[in-house]
Amino acid sequence: MGYHQDVFNVLDRMEKESAKDYVLRVMIENIIDCSLEPGVKIEEEELLSVLGVSRTPFREAELELQSRKLLEIRPKRGTYVSLIDIHLVEEVRHLRSVLESELARIACSVFTHDDINALYENLLLWRMYIEKKDERRILKYDKAFHSVFYKAAGLGFWYELSERYAPLFDRTTILSLRVRTMDRIISDHERLIHAIEAHDEEEAASIAKRHMERYFENIPDIISAYPDYFIR
Repeated sequence: MGYHQDVFNVLDRMEKESAKDYVLRVMIENIIDCSLEPGVKIEEEELLSVLGVSRTPFREAELELQSRKLLEIRPKRGTYVSLIDIHLVEEVRHLRSVLESELARIACSVFTHDDINALYENLLLWRMYIEKKDERRILKYDKAFHSVFYKAAGLGFWYELSERYAPLFDRTTILSLRVRTMDRIISDHERLIHAIEAHDEEEAASIAKRHMERYFENIPDIISAYPDYFIR
């Protein structure tokens, strides 16, 4: 498989970003949106050329991605993008469900007018990119919506903990965009904002929990559409 820019997204390297961190960021994005498909072999020489990095930081990034369950290094055979393990995805989903249900409760008492406005503004942009079917930006603004809760509550470590393994779940999010409409997801976000505005902790927590359970509605269709992406 070749790595062409019309499929593989080569991001600009940020100022002062290390080569390893750059490789991590690019690889994670392309694994999430399945530009690097589950099960595909990583062609190291091609990627070194495309990304303009040396072998050492690339190998360091591979080891990091292996520790995050996104790559599988097979001795003497090469490195492969990990197939989707629905059991791991469920663990990540459950972790986020627990964290974000509690965050929804906290939001009812700590969110400012500016925080609420940030959620509404996010929702407007999110709708626009949904209409444009821009998957990368849909995911970007979905994640930005959820990050507001962690930041407003001052729980940065919770966010780091969640984000380390979020790509395992994010892959199924991207695939769900390709097989299901997003009407219910949009409704969840709207209802959650309204519950927070009303300071209704029970309703906010319930909506946040239900939102994270949408995965169960989508996963059968995803597996049916992309059977080769999953561990059997």
